[in-house]
Amino acid sequence: MYYLIFALFFAGYLVIGFTTDVIDLSTMAVVLSTAFICGNLYMFFKSKKEEKEDTD
Repeated sequence: MYYLIFALFFAGYLVIGFTTDVIDLSTMAVVLSTAFICGNLYMFFKSKKEEKEDTD
């Protein structure tokens, strides 16, 4: 569950950065945020799969 919260945080960071002037996004910030979102989603689905295998 924590993986989804962190992915949502980074997605919100990107949305706020693209739509407002509150956060000045650099290219590196966009690349890192995208990588963290993908990594967190990967870890979420991996942990769900492992949890399912453990219960079987």
